[in-house]
Amino acid sequence: MSITPKTLFKNFDLIISGFFLCITVLVVIVNVLLRYLFQGGLFWAEEVATTAFIWSVFVGAAAAYRYKMHIGIDFVTKLGPRPWRALLAVIIDGLMVVINGYIVYLSTLFIQANQLKRTPVLDVPAIYVNTALTVGFALMTIYALSFLLRDIRKLFGAQEG
Repeated sequence: MSITPKTLFKNFDLIISGFFLCITVLVVIVNVLLRYLFQGGLFWAEEVATTAFIWSVFVGAAAAYRYKMHIGIDFVTKLGPRPWRALLAVIIDGLMVVINGYIVYLSTLFIQANQLKRTPVLDVPAIYVNTALTVGFALMTIYALSFLLRDIRKLFGAQEG
């Protein structure tokens, strides 16, 4: 399998999430080893591991949403009678666009309110941590919009035939 720019772009949420998860695991393992072997760890390890984990969680949640791996959403769409499932899917997709979009809006307000805040150990701008929330939910909003458009086409395509 060759890695093309198209493949990288198509899977960038998985790549980013996986990268940050690897950083989290690596930093924690190195810090544990240093503590056991040399009785002292890296003073910045917890902050870096936590930041990487936050990025992994929010971007990974978007990737899970893209692959329909959030069990609650699938469960609800399969509840109704078969003729109503297409309409129910459109309603749920619409709600997800609104909810995720609103969280993006709130997260930008949160970032603006904390724009001068810095991390306690490394003293880097906290925006590098807080932006994970905006990126993750922005991706989920985009995916929800894509699902909404697809399900609207299915809903009206099914009625024409």
